[in-house]
Amino acid sequence: MVLIKDLNLQITVIFSMLVSHKYNNKIYVLSNEHLSEGDLVFPTAIGKVNEKDEFIIEEFNYENCMSGFPDEPHIIRDLHHSDYKPYEIRTSHGYGPVEKYFKITAINNLNKENE
Repeated sequence: MVLIKDLNLQITVIFSMLVSHKYNNKIYVLSNEHLSEGDLVFPTAIGKVNEKDEFIIEEFNYENCMSGFPDEPHIIRDLHHSDYKPYEIRTSHGYGPVEKYFKITAINNLNKENE
């Protein structure tokens, strides 16, 4: 379960999520569904873990220095590293809750007419 913080309200949404991001004349579709060891992922969801062990998304950040997006993906090394949410998943670059990691599922090129 993921909680998304919006206008000081907490809304419970389904864990699986699709997001899209326009970058360099392409639209990237990312998902946090069906992650497995060896997947190339990006920690684009920024947030915090509350006292109930739920991840609260506060924003999405695609800046290269934060997430490696799109040229330096993190590799999932262990999906069950710890029962402590902030260290739940181990990647090649660190640890985090499963809800923060997204993998690219589609890349769509934009035509000049669509910009």
